Amino acid sequence: MNDTLKKIAETAKPILEKYGVSYAGVFGSHARGDARPDSDVDILVSLGNKPFSIWDFIGFKNELSDNLKKPVDLVSDKAINPYFRDYIFRDLKTIYGSR
Repeated sequence: MNDTLKKIAETAKPILEKYGVSYAGVFGSHARGDARPDSDVDILVSLGNKPFSIWDFIGFKNELSDNLKKPVDLVSDKAINPYFRDYIFRDLKTIYGSR
């Protein structure tokens, strides 16, 4: 895991634990190592069977963005667009838990 991913993992860990996430991985430019200063952080999460409202999800996303000091694109593993699935899993780097 490179230094950027380590920093993301360390910053995100308490938030991921707070929301009961069982797995989180970064994909996209941060996972590939070609992120620019204005790049967002793409995060795939597994929430298990925990009930999660849209408002919970938005609060979770905003809390990650505030703490990482970058926009976050948060994707649930149960809501992956089939057109982006291969792209996501090609780059995916685990930052929390296991799949």
